[in-house]
Amino acid sequence: MGCVLRGKRIASDLIFVFFPSALAILMFMSCAAGKETPQEENAPFELIWAQAQPWVLGTVEGPLGMRLSFELSPPRTPVRFKSLCYMQQTADLMSRQNRPDEFSASYTSLTNKAPVETHGCTVPALWQNELNQPDKAILAYEQDGLDHYFVIQGIVQKPLLAYPGKQ
Repeated sequence: MGCVLRGKRIASDLIFVFFPSALAILMFMSCAAGKETPQEENAPFELIWAQAQPWVLGTVEGPLGMRLSFELSPPRTPVRFKSLCYMQQTADLMSRQNRPDEFSASYTSLTNKAPVETHGCTVPALWQNELNQPDKAILAYEQDGLDHYFVIQGIVQKPLLAYPGKQ
């Protein structure tokens, strides 16, 4: 009988010790997980489609590059799109005059022998893993005076587009 009472007392003491510790760990883990939630869930627009197409001019001295195009739904609030980071390279965005929600960015090298011009990507550490994946890009935009980032996922890789060379 004494063993049972002593066991109950130890169990109740353990509950008072471990329960607050477990609660604190649970709260810490939920806060840490909240910090890793991508801001794209809060973006005032949605991705409709995205594609990347490599291209070459067709001459030995000609340029080559990659053109990344995508379309977004119209933003629910005013935003200013700044740049697109793809495969460790940053490029300015261009939109079509007749399709303001369709964007493209070009990554170009002047010759086949030179590497593609790189302008380093400056994105928060949270998105560093996304920078080397050919099916993902990071869109930088400004909303209410603050910089935000949107991960474009599922970029479709198109076949190489070869422009004809000089005849």
